[in-house]
Amino acid sequence: MSPNKDDAAGRDAAALARDLVTQISAISASLSSGLESRSGAPLAAPGAGPAYEWPRALLENAGRFVSPVLPAEAALRPLKAALLRLLRIVTRDQSTFNSALLEAVRGALLETEKAMRDVSTSAVAARDASRRAEEAAARVGSEAAVRLSEATAALEARLDAEAGAIVGNLHAGLERIDALERDRDVRFEVLARERERENEKTGEILRKVEEAGEGLRMLRLDWSSLRSNLQNVAVAGAPPEVRGSEAIRAHSGGGALRADDPLRAGLYVSFEEHFRGSEDEIRRRQKSDAALFRGAPGPVADLGCGRGEFLEALAAEGVKGIGCDANPVMAARAKEKKLAVDAADLFAWLAARPDGSLGGITAFQVVEHLAPSSLFDLVELSARKLAAGGRVLFETVNPESVYAMRWFWMDLTHVRPVPAPSLAQLLTASGFRDVSVDFRSPVPESEGLTAEAAKDPRLAPIARLLFAPQDYAVTGVK
Repeated sequence: MSPNKDDAAGRDAAALARDLVTQISAISASLSSGLESRSGAPLAAPGAGPAYEWPRALLENAGRFVSPVLPAEAALRPLKAALLRLLRIVTRDQSTFNSALLEAVRGALLETEKAMRDVSTSAVAARDASRRAEEAAARVGSEAAVRLSEATAALEARLDAEAGAIVGNLHAGLERIDALERDRDVRFEVLARERERENEKTGEILRKVEEAGEGLRMLRLDWSSLRSNLQNVAVAGAPPEVRGSEAIRAHSGGGALRADDPLRAGLYVSFEEHFRGSEDEIRRRQKSDAALFRGAPGPVADLGCGRGEFLEALAAEGVKGIGCDANPVMAARAKEKKLAVDAADLFAWLAARPDGSLGGITAFQVVEHLAPSSLFDLVELSARKLAAGGRVLFETVNPESVYAMRWFWMDLTHVRPVPAPSLAQLLTASGFRDVSVDFRSPVPESEGLTAEAAKDPRLAPIARLLFAPQDYAVTGVK
């Protein structure tokens, strides 16, 4: 074979190989892009396969060059035929190779064509299977959608029914609650009206009790005043010598000093200064008592005023005060301070005051000098002389304190101790209101129990008995 023929055969073989590669790539691209093209064009039918006319024509053309044949009409045919026979001897091996190569390419073309048909058939089958799967999936999806829609509708219907039942129950419950609340309100209103009526009845009863108590108190005051008047009538009807100093001694139980005994009067002044305390100390202790009489409905009378400490305390509070004392030395000292004090027996002096003219009556450390009957007289006379709203205050030694009773008998003019409950009850029974007891003058710490011992509960009863406050004051209002 000539070089030109060999080159032509090589180019034909290379072109065939490229065509095969192109066809295989097209088939691969078609398979990878899906069972259908993006434009919707279907794949080739089974068995169609790619067109191989050009490779077959090429192989037929190449076959003619493997065994050259002279046409019958060729010029010099005999000579050319002899020449071909000579050339076959030289090109026999090449011809054999070319023939084998051609057969191999032809076999490869046939196998490729068969494989392409199989691939196309598989692709079509896959496409059909995919379409059937899509159709089945669509049917399943449609059925599932229908079932889901039906289930949703059923659920919604059930929820609507249950919600309706719940709403109905809720409305019924609310109606019951409203009925209960209305019933409660009615009951509360009835109860409130009953309570109001009961409160009115209770208030009316309390008012009647208060009016009865006030009436009883006024009766006691009237009776106290009446007893005092009767006492004055009895004294006025007595002989003159009885109405004098002996009458004073009868009131005091023999404990008061006579006005015509200046020596003993002077001794008592020294006695009081020694045992009761200095004027500054007494004035300081009585300052809070003077404040009780602010706005009194009249002057305040201090019975047994002594040196006039309480009258000075009243003046400091802007309250008018007057006083009397049976001791002429004490009265003279008070007058030196420009105080309105008279040297007189407290009963005669108080009896001379107009009834209802005094805003207050006080007696500091006086009642323990009186006999029991005179103490009654003092309370009744005070009830007569006080104006309405006037206050009485009596201070004396606390007999419940052993420590205080140690000093009680130091004063030789003391007649008897007066317990606080007894004096308070006397005021109450005589018609005074708001009666209260104030214990005062605690025992000095240096002479009582230590602070630590006082905290011991086992010693508390002993402490109350031995070291209770030394004095008390009882007050009441007319």
